[in-house]
Amino acid sequence: MNFSIWLAFFITATVASFVPGPAVLYVVGQGMRHGARKAIAANLGILSGNAIWFTASAIGLAALVAVAAPVFNAIRWLGVAYLTWLGISAWRDSLRGADATHRIAPPVPGTFRMWRQGVLLQLANPKAILFFTALLPQFVDAKQPIAAQIAVLAITSIASEFVVLAFYGWLAARGGALLVARPRLARATDAAAGTCLVGAGVGLAFVHTA
Repeated sequence: MNFSIWLAFFITATVASFVPGPAVLYVVGQGMRHGARKAIAANLGILSGNAIWFTASAIGLAALVAVAAPVFNAIRWLGVAYLTWLGISAWRDSLRGADATHRIAPPVPGTFRMWRQGVLLQLANPKAILFFTALLPQFVDAKQPIAAQIAVLAITSIASEFVVLAFYGWLAARGGALLVARPRLARATDAAAGTCLVGAGVGLAFVHTA
């Protein structure tokens, strides 16, 4: 693969990772609610979903899903419902207890559960489908081995996005810790996280193939 093409992809993928979307908002929400370690688990789940989409792109499945409107819309609405459910769960946690000083702390989900939620979210994220069908092919030379190029692009994208999402998760965890340290603002952590997740779901509702 030509170095200039790889560099262009690296810059494009990194910039795209910084744009707030379902993946970013999910990691931010979990970082605010459960801390940096759980945000990393969510991060790895998102990237595992990306790895599956890279594999699907290599064999042409992602493009097929993108052009099949009923399948695309089904995936989109599953993603909307899933994110909304996570957001409402966070809001419910924020309302537990009569006030912040008597707040009942919500149970902390296990690392595997957090990873699994990230995988499911990314697999149900139509923005990921569009990324792999509309953007990725522009950096692949049909005259060269496709699998090798996809592998290089996958490693590049996953590595750069891991750093970006880890940064977002760390910032969110710091902000959540500051809120929790102040009893009167403790419930705002879950409320803000829920807003991020529901907002991501609303954003997905307006994603279209065209």
